[in-house]
Amino acid sequence: MGKLGSALACLLFAVPFGGVGVFATWAIGSTVHEAWRARDWVRVKATVLEADLRSSSGSDGGTTYQALGSYRYDFAGKQFTGSRLGISQVGGSDNIDDWHHEVSARLADARSAGKPVTVWVNPDNPVESVLDRELRWGEILFLVPFSLAFGGVGVGALVAMVFVLKGKGEGGANEAVNRAIGARGGSAQTVDNASPRFLWVFAFFWNAMSWPIAFLAVPDIVESGEWLGLLVLLFPLVGLGLLWAAVSATWNAIVGRRRGPQAPVRAPARSSPGAFAAQAARAMFDPQGRAQVRGGFGGSDTREPDIPPAVVEIEEGAGVLTLRYSGRRNLGWAIGLFATGGIVTVIGAGMFAAGDTLLGAIAMIAIGVLLDLGAVALVVGRLAVTVRPGELSVEKAGLFGRKAWVVRRDSVRALLPVVSYTVNGLPYFSLFADTPGDRVPVGTSLKGAEIADAVARRIARALGAPPVPVVSARSLPLPQTA
Repeated sequence: MGKLGSALACLLFAVPFGGVGVFATWAIGSTVHEAWRARDWVRVKATVLEADLRSSSGSDGGTTYQALGSYRYDFAGKQFTGSRLGISQVGGSDNIDDWHHEVSARLADARSAGKPVTVWVNPDNPVESVLDRELRWGEILFLVPFSLAFGGVGVGALVAMVFVLKGKGEGGANEAVNRAIGARGGSAQTVDNASPRFLWVFAFFWNAMSWPIAFLAVPDIVESGEWLGLLVLLFPLVGLGLLWAAVSATWNAIVGRRRGPQAPVRAPARSSPGAFAAQAARAMFDPQGRAQVRGGFGGSDTREPDIPPAVVEIEEGAGVLTLRYSGRRNLGWAIGLFATGGIVTVIGAGMFAAGDTLLGAIAMIAIGVLLDLGAVALVVGRLAVTVRPGELSVEKAGLFGRKAWVVRRDSVRALLPVVSYTVNGLPYFSLFADTPGDRVPVGTSLKGAEIADAVARRIARALGAPPVPVVSARSLPLPQTA
């Protein structure tokens, strides 16, 4: 019964969502096909017989409109009457754009002035005619989310139902959904550790909904002067970020397959916050320079993970280790932040031009400028670390200047990781060399504890003997999320 119930639940999603998707797809396809057919129809003068604009109120308080009319035309010596005004196959009333008002006004003006209008007639079947053969792009964009998103949900539900029916044992429904979207594991997945397939699916649905809505909403927002409504542009902006994430995940998956499978890293028990200070004393190195950590890195048999060049560019040779953290790593975040700042600035400028609250307009402009400055700072900022036996040199450059440190080995008390931020539960670390006078940055935006620990070990080895204590990133308490 569990399997049957899950299959029926999938079917309940598939039927209504799939039905809406099929209808919207048919409406788009048939309308485009009609426009394609009408491209060879001939122009004919017609006399307007009737012209009307019918309005109706919806349950949500909005008003929809429908242009109605008829016309008479002569073709090949015969007289015909037509009432088709647009190429759309959907028909009915709507308030998507001003098309109904424009067509109704065009017919009414021609009728009152006693002038003819131009209609398009099918020469192969003169009974067929239309007043406006152009596509209503507003209507097409309005239907796209229903076609792609609703249709996609319907197809996805059917695929999940197939996997459910093929699944065995308890939890078959969860496994089916995970297999259908390509997610890893058997429970709820975060975007950060999801497979490229899941990211592509999620990005597809998000963009299918957000872009058409933004295209439809923005002209009305600008025309009405409701500038705060431009915040709707943030949704397609998030969609671009999801596409970026999908492309990155796909690229990383391709590179990972080329490198081959890595040896698994044994995860140790997480240390308590009170053991933080003692961790530095326990982290030592053997005479061959290999990490031999007893309590923070998972044991001496743990294989050190690869450090991706996207995290830090590492060069090692002739006893010198160089690590370069370039702002190009943050290009995706910077573009998104800069675009967000631009949207907020435009909103503030529009509010100012429209004479809205001056304080609110200035606040919006200031926020937008700060966001753009933050985006530029992400790109131009860089951190270069040079490690030689007995010496550590660091140069940090940013939007507002440059700072440099030269630290002797005997001044470094320990290498300390600090949680900078988390994304979907995954911590990103900064790494510091703890000295009596300052904490010198030697790592930034290190994704995950394994990478942070690996970078710390590389720096500690390059500094040489006596070994520098290294605090494991695994021992740090992570910020609690609700």
